[in-house]
Amino acid sequence: MLKTTLTVVLSLLASFAHAAATPSGEILTLPHKEVTLTNGVRVFMVKYPSPHVVAYELPVHVGSRNEVEEGKTGFAHFFEHLMFRGTKHLSGKAFGDLYTKLGCENNAWTSYDMTNYHGVVASDNLAKILEAEADRFINLEFSEKVLRDEAGAVLGEYNKDVAQPEFLLEEKLMATAFEKHPYSHTTMGYKDDVLKYTERYKDVWPFFRRYYRPSNVSIVLVGDVDFAKNLKDIETYFGAWKDPELAPSAIPVEPEQTSAREAQVKLDKPTQTRITVAYKVPAFTTKNTDVAALDLLAEMLFSVTSDFQKEFRFEKKWLDSVSASGNESVDPGIWTIGLRLSEAGEGKNAELIAAVERVIASVRDKQPDAERLAATKKRFRNAAITSWFGAPDSLADRIAIYTNFEHDVGVLNRMFERLGEVGPGTINEVAKRYLTDARKTTVTLSGTRGI
Repeated sequence: MLKTTLTVVLSLLASFAHAAATPSGEILTLPHKEVTLTNGVRVFMVKYPSPHVVAYELPVHVGSRNEVEEGKTGFAHFFEHLMFRGTKHLSGKAFGDLYTKLGCENNAWTSYDMTNYHGVVASDNLAKILEAEADRFINLEFSEKVLRDEAGAVLGEYNKDVAQPEFLLEEKLMATAFEKHPYSHTTMGYKDDVLKYTERYKDVWPFFRRYYRPSNVSIVLVGDVDFAKNLKDIETYFGAWKDPELAPSAIPVEPEQTSAREAQVKLDKPTQTRITVAYKVPAFTTKNTDVAALDLLAEMLFSVTSDFQKEFRFEKKWLDSVSASGNESVDPGIWTIGLRLSEAGEGKNAELIAAVERVIASVRDKQPDAERLAATKKRFRNAAITSWFGAPDSLADRIAIYTNFEHDVGVLNRMFERLGEVGPGTINEVAKRYLTDARKTTVTLSGTRGI
């Protein structure tokens, strides 16, 4: 299995070299098929050389961005839990026992934009897994007691998260950067809302029917798939599912940010200082090169090979870690730089923030060197290909995420086409358009000294 997977990755890297030289070159060269059922369920299947093994994912187009009703934040994440608690035909325990019996490793996660149910199973058992997944998506059922029990588990998870500096920093960042859009709260929701989940039995069902609907769900299969057989099974188990009358709620539009924002989080315990600098950027799209340019900017300016890390992490040793990300999102979101200060860097907040701003100003003021950009593209692409195609579940995960933005598997190829089109002038224009003081939010988290 390992040898076969390595061969696939090396083969794909070779084909990528060709794709890098020709903007129209395809990245997804494995045999694949996509179908939309008459009820709206989207199906994406990819043949991957993993004998007798299939990775499956069922992404739902609902995340915390859809939590627009007052008092109901965190519902998308709450349902991630509730979806494991039983159906009209199987108790929660029986559901779990079935997956264990079939040797299926399964789990789920929730983000700002989606909820994803995923697993890896022997291809001979895939039909039984599809039947069970259809059962919980169509026939979910649990008692008020089960909901109260799960509400306690979610509260425990919230309390665990809120003890982590990274969570508190993210919570403050989103609340500061966004004023009206639901991106203003994390996927966990507000604690006051979580505390009331035990009283929400009647309220959770409209949310479920509004978003767990066939036109809002995809099925991704990657591995030892049989296009005809697997599609027939999907149609058998999911084909009769109908959209309910309740439609997804409209999402408030975030007003344009016109001035810089700042916030601080103070902890009454020894904690390494953390700084996040964020800029408002557009929603994910492959219709232009903006998102691709922003991804390359993060890699060029702040990756482990960058001059910034060389100076402040490796030479001055002011930083323990540096991260930068485009944070691709369904609606306009944020592009972030995250710094975690070392003991030597404590008290250097102003100098580090100024250094971040100087680095960004350098690409606003002039175009980057063409050779530097070419090297950045190569690193970015090779890292992505190795990560995406290293295993069937890795590729399934990428397909689930990116088809949540644009609903066809061709989005993977278009992403790399746009990367190929980015030139030094593109980088300069995108930096001038989006990475400005008026679009910036800076949040600092610090604790007592004596770490």
